Amino acid sequence: MLRFARTAPSAHRAAQARLGAARRRFDLSTIALRKAALDHVEGEILVSAALRATLARLAGSPGSGL
Repeated sequence: MLRFARTAPSAHRAAQARLGAARRRFDLSTIALRKAALDHVEGEILVSAALRATLARLAGSPGSGL
């Protein structure tokens, strides 16, 4: 005796369509997450460069104590 009955072809196609849509949403989410991560890293690079420039400027000014 079969444990699971065979699904109708239309149900199978519907399941494939749902799976395909879920995969597309996942791919779009992954792309958005990667973009957000890269934007964050670029922002950190800019902040780091600004802090280094400020530190260098303060270290070079007379009476800065650094």
